[in-house]
Amino acid sequence: MMTKRLKTILLAFGFAVGGTLSGFSVVYLFPQMEQVFLKNLAIYLAHSPVSSRLVLVTPPSGTNRVCSDGRWHPSEFETMILAMNQARASVVTSLEDFSHSNGSGCGDLGSLARLAETTKRVGNVLYPYSASAMLRQAAVGVGVVTLSSEKDQTFMDVTLPSSTDSNKVLPLGLAATTFVMNREHSPTTLPEAGRRLFFSIPPLPDFPVQSFETVQNLWQAGDIARLQNLFQGKIVIVSPQSVSFPFSMDGWDTESAVAFLHAQLAHTAITRSWLSVVPIEVAMVLIMLAAFPLAFFILQPRRTNFFMWVGLAGFLGSLVVLVILPQSGWLWPLAGTIISVSFTSAGSLIWRTFHSQANFQARIHEGQGKLMHLKDELIRKQQHVRELESRLEEVRSEAHESVSVISGLQESQDAICRQLQDSEKAVAVTRNRIRHLQDELVALRQQLPGSLSRQEASTDPDDQSLMQECAGFNILTKDPKMLELFERLKKASMTPSPILLLGETGTGKEVFARAAHALSPRRSGPFVSVNMAAIRPELFEGELFGHVKGAFTGAVGRVGLLQTANGGTLFLDEVGELPPDVQAKLLRVLEEGSFYRVGDSRVTTVDVRIVAATNRNLEKEIVAGRYREDLYYRLRSIVLTLPPLRERVPEDRLLLAQSFLVTLGAQQGKDDLGMTQGAIDAILAYRWPGNIRELRQTIAQAVALTEESIIAEPNLQLPKSRGMTTIGRAHGQEDRERVEDIMVLQCLRRHRFDMQATAREMGWDRSTVTQRLKGLGFQALVEYHQDVHEAARSLAGDEALVRVVEGRLREYAKNLLPTSKHYRTVEEAIADCRKRFRNLPERHFSAVERLIQERMATSSSS
Repeated sequence: MMTKRLKTILLAFGFAVGGTLSGFSVVYLFPQMEQVFLKNLAIYLAHSPVSSRLVLVTPPSGTNRVCSDGRWHPSEFETMILAMNQARASVVTSLEDFSHSNGSGCGDLGSLARLAETTKRVGNVLYPYSASAMLRQAAVGVGVVTLSSEKDQTFMDVTLPSSTDSNKVLPLGLAATTFVMNREHSPTTLPEAGRRLFFSIPPLPDFPVQSFETVQNLWQAGDIARLQNLFQGKIVIVSPQSVSFPFSMDGWDTESAVAFLHAQLAHTAITRSWLSVVPIEVAMVLIMLAAFPLAFFILQPRRTNFFMWVGLAGFLGSLVVLVILPQSGWLWPLAGTIISVSFTSAGSLIWRTFHSQANFQARIHEGQGKLMHLKDELIRKQQHVRELESRLEEVRSEAHESVSVISGLQESQDAICRQLQDSEKAVAVTRNRIRHLQDELVALRQQLPGSLSRQEASTDPDDQSLMQECAGFNILTKDPKMLELFERLKKASMTPSPILLLGETGTGKEVFARAAHALSPRRSGPFVSVNMAAIRPELFEGELFGHVKGAFTGAVGRVGLLQTANGGTLFLDEVGELPPDVQAKLLRVLEEGSFYRVGDSRVTTVDVRIVAATNRNLEKEIVAGRYREDLYYRLRSIVLTLPPLRERVPEDRLLLAQSFLVTLGAQQGKDDLGMTQGAIDAILAYRWPGNIRELRQTIAQAVALTEESIIAEPNLQLPKSRGMTTIGRAHGQEDRERVEDIMVLQCLRRHRFDMQATAREMGWDRSTVTQRLKGLGFQALVEYHQDVHEAARSLAGDEALVRVVEGRLREYAKNLLPTSKHYRTVEEAIADCRKRFRNLPERHFSAVERLIQERMATSSSS
């Protein structure tokens, strides 16, 4: 069944098509209606100022006539075109075809032949198409004189020859304009063939008109300047008869009027001010498309702001018809448009009026049926209300009987609420006591002597051997990265290549340089260390290369550092501070092993192994132009980057602190110095921006200032603004949580990771202890890069308990991403873990998130 909207669309389309066809049928039967609209619109739009390039010339008159009928004699016209040639006119257009000159007593065949010869020599004359073949061949172009048109005194409608005409010749006015434009290489935009041109005619034509007598007098007098002033660069249209203006309606068929019309046509072509009617087929299609929404809008049952929309459409249509289309040279058929739109609107309104009446009758019948239905519904609901009222009376009587029961229940509820409030207060008091006890426990723990030695995370014999070997070279570390660097250092030391040590200030670059020398075949040779930053720029060359006696005022001769280190190792600390001129000479030493001492003309050759160090970014220095790129690439044969102390394992800080404590204590006669647990926690928590050097200075200051045998946290005097997180103070929630984790782990170790026994001792339930162990396990897995065995070793504290802890950690790690679930994103997996581990302390979720991210990244890459 056809929908209502589709039916309306089809009706609107039918009215639009029918109205348009009917409207244009009326215009076809009465074309004068459209002609009136087009005439007035063309007169309103098409008028433009007269072009200054047009001049009309009239034939001889009065006693000067050669031909008695007032027409041109060939010899007169020959004089005319010669004068125009001297005046440099652009083109001479003759409306005279000289057909009367052949045997009529007004010229003969000889005069025509002379005129043709002069025409060909001048080369800018146009003749009518009706002229003799002799003149047509000599002319640069021909055109028609008679215009097919509909005309009155103020309006002209000219139809150009179509492309199917056998003699496709333009009117002389257009032909002259086309010739001039082509010769001047100006763009020509003539109307299409077969197109009707509309242009207005001014009431008083103001084209300049000159008589032949004026031209002849100036020519004979040799006044070429005045001729050029009148005709240079002009389009000259020669009238076949004297022009008299103004002329009446009856005079339009005279030859003078024809000359004026050709001038007006040439003016229209020059100014491009012609107008044409939009093709009837295009206009009908566009009007149908515009009438369709109008009909559809009228046929709608509810129309809002009808006149506003119609007015807006009318304004837009007027804008298109009166402004936009005329700018493009088109006239719109207004009569057909108005009649078509009127027919479409009238048909749509009539149909809607009759259809609305039928709809009103149907809606009245439908409303009456609904009214009867509502009356029946009202009767049923009134009956239902009466039933509900009787039921309400019964309920009220039952409620009255239950009042006593409800009051008893209310009293019981109040008693229970009071007991619950008392219990909550008791719980709050107990929690406060537990918190105070924990704070006291932490404060006492900070005052107890602590141990700077920790349980080792790995007992691999190879690692232990490597640590001992490092310690032999004063490299105290348990960090895997440092051990790996030492392995690379041992291999690099056996080569003669330069070594470049990179890292922040105080990371131990000189200790590594001495180790490189001690491990190399040059160990028996000298080790010379020089700090480039401590040498003044003007002394660089003398210090590094040495100088001979008399090299400069006061010079007594000196061996440079390079020659001093001959056969051994030269350590250039802060090599990024070298001046540019010394950089080039150091490059020669690295490449050739030779240099010139200051003031010496002899080459000094040395055998030196260079170890350089810097805390600068040499690549940025190269970009800035302060460091030689070739020297950098020569030095970076072997590059070792030392990590800052904050990125090494925490055990390294304790190893170094213990070493400094023993060494500095012995120097000051304090042999049995120790540290409180609070001081140890502070050392572990501080970021140490000055690295090992800052740690040594901190320990030295504490040893010097303490009067006790144990160094407490205040003795270290660590700044609070340098990123330190003091674990040992019980001021904040984070400190209490850290202490709580340590207490739980110690209790678990005492009970050999028996959850029930640990829970009984701590006064918790078993699930709370399980969640704490789970959080500690996740943190250990992050610290040991998900190595379950090593993480279990760090938590167990006893080799016999490693297997038990390892089993629990494997279970916890497996439950992070269950195989029964599939997660599309990391965020989705983390959100699910938060739901499943809702009792896990919040401080452990950072470890959970990192484990999930690493596992999902690994699974996606595989």
